[in-house]
Amino acid sequence: MRTPHTVFQDRRPVKKLGTGIALLTALMLLSISTVPTHVSARSASMEGTLVLQPATAPMLTGTFQAVNAGPGDQTDPHVDCNRASYTNDDFFGSRSIHYFDFATSTDHEIPGNGTGILSDVFGGTVAFSEAAPSDYQIVLFDIATQTRTVVPGLQNSHPVLGGNLVAFETQSFWPLPNETELMVYDRSSNNEITRLSNDFWWDKNADVSPNGNAIVWQKCFITGLGCGLYSVIRNAPGDYTIKLLKGDFTFDPQPVTNGQLVAYLSNQTGENDIYFQPVTGGAETHLSIPGDQRNVSISGTLISFESQMPSGNTTEYDIFVYDINTENLYRVTNTAVNETLSDITMCSGIARIVYGAPGIDFDVHSFTFQPPSSTPEDQINDLIALVESFGLPRGPENSLITKLEDVLAAVEASDTATACSEVTAFMNECQAQSGKKLTADQATQLINSANQIRTNLGCQ
Repeated sequence: MRTPHTVFQDRRPVKKLGTGIALLTALMLLSISTVPTHVSARSASMEGTLVLQPATAPMLTGTFQAVNAGPGDQTDPHVDCNRASYTNDDFFGSRSIHYFDFATSTDHEIPGNGTGILSDVFGGTVAFSEAAPSDYQIVLFDIATQTRTVVPGLQNSHPVLGGNLVAFETQSFWPLPNETELMVYDRSSNNEITRLSNDFWWDKNADVSPNGNAIVWQKCFITGLGCGLYSVIRNAPGDYTIKLLKGDFTFDPQPVTNGQLVAYLSNQTGENDIYFQPVTGGAETHLSIPGDQRNVSISGTLISFESQMPSGNTTEYDIFVYDINTENLYRVTNTAVNETLSDITMCSGIARIVYGAPGIDFDVHSFTFQPPSSTPEDQINDLIALVESFGLPRGPENSLITKLEDVLAAVEASDTATACSEVTAFMNECQAQSGKKLTADQATQLINSANQIRTNLGCQ
């Protein structure tokens, strides 16, 4: 999850960056054709709504730990498996990027010039923005070798990591504030830089999937008051397919992705709620929760966020986790403290959340837990029960259940390829029956559950 966008006002003359003419032309046409001249009330996609009650959500069992509660402000934490990165402000004009190693419980400061901000961590790399002599640049720090690499170009900021990709924003093309473009630095392809947007809009708040095959971001009016939601699928080095997922331009989505789903915020019901849909586009699932939600993050099948609590204090938020597999909501914190900027990771069956919280100053904490267990076999049996609960005509019900029984048999035989193929066949039939034997909401619920089985099976 990204921090609120920072505007760098020290602007430079417009610079040009080499890229494919065909890609830029397509992006210009996309921008012209998809940015509305008027604002629609909501997107055309159908949605399923799940009503969740935070007041009755059970508390997760786990371990809290102070990542850094020392002097100064520690803010903007991000986490991947056993490492977290964050910004340390010493209150004396110096800001540095730190990373914390949970395996050894040690904290490390990354060498810099005292201007580091906006970090992200993935694997053995920390990326962050740093002020160069003339403007901001992006630095990649290799933890194993303790070496720095600077991404070419200035006026670059807000890096996010996933796979071999570094997505970031640049202000180097246009003279006006907030007219940023989205760029991708591909470390697996001769450090190639590809420009993914070409317009006069504010392209910001990107997130990259762990395998680097999907990027999501928002394209906004330069005032920041309305945004559309976009995704990019990486087909091959330098080859990207761009899709508009939600073009209301009435909300601030702050999207995140696990590679299969994109989760985001929308105020289309009058308050900020969480939604998710396939990263390639499709029906939305709406998590209807009282109050406003913020800082959504996703890893595997878990979505973490902060939810406004009905205490009368509008600045009091607690952290929650939603399990997409089981459709269960869990509570992480229950305090009078305003936890914020939370981020989640799930590795080898262990989940970890990092977040900021005010103390004497501002500190970074973590919560490590084991998600409530749910095996693929359990998920398949739950999905069979869900199909049976709909009271469908015998023919369609038997057809759907037979496919799920075939998935179960393949899983029990350790035949992952067949299991994945049968899950896909089940999803295709649900899509074909949407609006016919299945309601749109029923089809969405079945497809989302099946998609999570695919994720847990490791289907490609």
